[in-house]
Amino acid sequence: MNSISNTTNMTIRIDKDLKKSVDSLFKNLGTNTNSAINMFLRQCDREQGLVFKPTMAPAPSKELLASLQEIEDYKNGKVQLPTFDTTKELFEYLDN
Repeated sequence: MNSISNTTNMTIRIDKDLKKSVDSLFKNLGTNTNSAINMFLRQCDREQGLVFKPTMAPAPSKELLASLQEIEDYKNGKVQLPTFDTTKELFEYLDN
């Protein structure tokens, strides 16, 4: 553990609402924002890179993940999906 004499101050600017939100989050996790930032920086140093994958792609929704799982279950024979001979049967099924 570093002694207080081996530390330095760092100033960052963040959105006021974001700070309030993460302060609350980290408190609920049993730590504080300063410690969480230190953990993040130490992990980056240890990994010699970012500890998350920066991406522009949004995370898939719960609904999408559930649908993908249903497709996999169908492909693996774990689930039977209804079949229809006519569009009328399909619409009657959807209406129920």
